[in-house]
Amino acid sequence: MNKLSIDINQRIPLNVLEVALNTFLSGNYSNEYVIEQLRLEFDGENRLKKALRIVNKIIIKSPLKDFLLQNKEEILIALKKKEERNLILIALLNSAFPFSFFVLKTFGKYFSVQEEINSEIIKKAISNVYGGNRATENGIYSVVPMFLEANFFKRPSTGIYKFENKLNVSLNISKNIFIQSFLLNNGINDIEEFHYRDPYFNFITF
Repeated sequence: MNKLSIDINQRIPLNVLEVALNTFLSGNYSNEYVIEQLRLEFDGENRLKKALRIVNKIIIKSPLKDFLLQNKEEILIALKKKEERNLILIALLNSAFPFSFFVLKTFGKYFSVQEEINSEIIKKAISNVYGGNRATENGIYSVVPMFLEANFFKRPSTGIYKFENKLNVSLNISKNIFIQSFLLNNGINDIEEFHYRDPYFNFITF
């Protein structure tokens, strides 16, 4: 997995990802149905094709595909609760796109020392690793709105992000999927106690 690949240039609404995951776990996934859902959000065949590729990479081509299928009953129950759903979907996003994982971890790093951060600070930190180019900027503008929709943090005003509360997540399956996304991006098999001090985990309580 190329950690320096951005590979995402479009936001995907969480409700579309939820529908896609539900149908995948239920054995009814189809590109046609996902496209129908995407048409409610996007215009233009090119944007639809881009969005479908991203959804497919997050759901049916997920690196955690086997884990999802092995735990599908628990996951389907968890998806009925909004904050559990949000954590699961962002974990799958971060599993499919290491860039997204890095962006969220970067937010966690800065939020660990201050409640509010400027978007330029985030942009600079990410550009230092991925390059200060249009692809990096597009990637940031694709994943950050998804973090906002999932209530990982707020944007009280333009260019300002604020961390208020950790996600109210209680189900082990939701936390486990988030842990799996961490293990995957770090190339390790088992979680250790010290790993929970990583900035990536600043958004939830264990």
